[in-house]
Amino acid sequence: MPKLLIVDDEPLTVEMLETFLQFNGYETVGALNGEDALTLLRLEEPALMILDLMLPDIEGYEICRRIRSEPDYTSYAGLPVLILSARIESASKTRAHEAGANAYLTKPVRMPDLIAELKRLLDRPHDVNVEALVPPPVETAPLAADIEPVITESAVSQPELTPTASAAPTAPEGSVILVSTATVVVEPSGPNPTPTAQTTPEQTEPDPAPPTMPNE
Repeated sequence: MPKLLIVDDEPLTVEMLETFLQFNGYETVGALNGEDALTLLRLEEPALMILDLMLPDIEGYEICRRIRSEPDYTSYAGLPVLILSARIESASKTRAHEAGANAYLTKPVRMPDLIAELKRLLDRPHDVNVEALVPPPVETAPLAADIEPVITESAVSQPELTPTASAAPTAPEGSVILVSTATVVVEPSGPNPTPTAQTTPEQTEPDPAPPTMPNE
């Protein structure tokens, strides 16, 4: 059963809200001023605060600001705060949201609207572990200077092949090979060196020149 902290300077308003909310399955505790509200916040640890803006000692804006920013209230920084005020001007709503309020309803309020807003605020996650939402760092492809010795050593360890006219072209020594789950891309990291490891000592004659295409 969620516990709600109701903060209003009108005792009748607090009593009416407590009666209605208890009937709808909520546990309630009431405060008539800001200091009592902050004290009950620590003692009762409510799941949500219904807060009036016009209080005799501390304005609702200031209570919101303290909860959201002061170190003494770090444990309650994620507490949902629903403003329930007679102030209907947009400037008050803007100021309340800037102070950290999660929702704003004006008096007189329809009870079905209040219940719907309470359910919305209580159902959404609070105090989320931000680190758990940060994706792990993506490993980027190594630089050419880092991968070139590995590729060069691998190429030297392969048996020498005598190139033929029909042999498929091979990646030049020193190329950077990027491999992913979708593609294999060969990207030259510099000018293509003259392939010497491909030629055997016994070869004395150059390969025949590839046929040329006639000009169209």
